[in-house]
Amino acid sequence: MRYISTRGEGPPLSFVEAMLAGLARDGGLYVPEFWPVFAPEQIAALAGLPYAELALEILRPFVDDAIPEGDLARMTREAYGTFRHPAVVPLVQLGPRTFVLELFHGPTLAFKDLAMQLLARLMDHVLRQRGERATVICATSGDTGGAAVEAFRACP
Repeated sequence: MRYISTRGEGPPLSFVEAMLAGLARDGGLYVPEFWPVFAPEQIAALAGLPYAELALEILRPFVDDAIPEGDLARMTREAYGTFRHPAVVPLVQLGPRTFVLELFHGPTLAFKDLAMQLLARLMDHVLRQRGERATVICATSGDTGGAAVEAFRACP
């Protein structure tokens, strides 16, 4: 799958190139060139899957063959295995028609943990394969910094 800039001026990139680039050269965000379509039976098969397996099934078409499925499965298990609740993001019923999705069970209690825990593992995997290193710099006024530091803390 190729990724294109939301501003239309950056070159199309592969999953790995877009992930490592962050922002496009034209200042846009990289988004998929096309969105994968899940058939109704594929969506039905997702019901009841543990969060890490659900993430794997949804991520697979976006990652394509850039990362072997076994490695991607391991990374999703490791990333979401850091969460304090077995459901990762439990859906809690508050009333007859009122539900809340709890996004605070990650290592830093921030919803950003959902992305950062996996992103750190994906980047570490790709950089190791290439024999490269990267420095991650994060400036934030919110909880992104803490989630990023925690996620990348164990990366060399």
